[in-house]
Amino acid sequence: MKLKIIFSLFFFPSLLLSQGTSRGDVSLKFPITPFVAATGESFVADPTALQSVLINPANIASSETYGVMFSHTEWIQDIRTECLSIAAPFSFGSLSLSIANTSVDGLELRTIPGPAIGTFNVQSTSFQLTYGVKLTQNIRIGIAPKYLYEKIFVDEATGYGIDAGVIYMQLMDGLNLGCSLTNLGSLAAFRNERTDLPSQIRFGGTYSFNSDKMIFRVATAVSSELGTSINHCCIGGEATYEHTFTGRFGYQTGIDVRGFSAGIGIHYSFVMIDYAYVPFSLQIGNSHLISIGLVL
Repeated sequence: MKLKIIFSLFFFPSLLLSQGTSRGDVSLKFPITPFVAATGESFVADPTALQSVLINPANIASSETYGVMFSHTEWIQDIRTECLSIAAPFSFGSLSLSIANTSVDGLELRTIPGPAIGTFNVQSTSFQLTYGVKLTQNIRIGIAPKYLYEKIFVDEATGYGIDAGVIYMQLMDGLNLGCSLTNLGSLAAFRNERTDLPSQIRFGGTYSFNSDKMIFRVATAVSSELGTSINHCCIGGEATYEHTFTGRFGYQTGIDVRGFSAGIGIHYSFVMIDYAYVPFSLQIGNSHLISIGLVL
């Protein structure tokens, strides 16, 4: 049962290359930082944020601090993801480097019904360089080329992709709007055919306001997976007390086995610790994401 679930949700689309499927490296669709997962991928407009740079590269454009973040994800059925991101501001804009790896070990290998004849691993790795800049007082833009590597059993493939995004700041007091186009590109053939990446376009807005010692942020977004009929509506928010303790929630439509998510964050001095919980239905399991970050 475990093996069937893993292949249904993660690997089976990649193994169908010889039958003409058009989507490869579906791990690129996973939210891999606690902030993004907890808020339902709704913060398309989130200037200065390193955690949300993978859904809109323009989100790094206003950063004025150095940052390092490492996140670990325990997905369902022993699927694991690690991500390391480093960001730095420069006079010509802000740069970040992100390395993410998703893997599953110990999958049983069979050629005929009966006992397994061995095990094999699956791995998907991405290297992304993000550049964001303030184009005008209100407009931020970002671009992020990426290199991809995927291995399933003995088959390997590499590829290239690119993300692009824009944020319009302060359309009104506290309101930012954003748009991003992610995962444009393709993977080389595993066996017979090249495959397109799971490209996605997002539009969203973020509204922030203060109340006494609290800071509230709410966000909504709509997204569409290009080349398919799959669309998502996302809503998320967070409340922060005295810049230290944060609670988060999110909801995302268009995914049969999950919708709600939640998380918390602690910011003390230059250290940030974040956690997200993503429950799945149909007894598939639950996901846990945790990250530690340094802001200098």
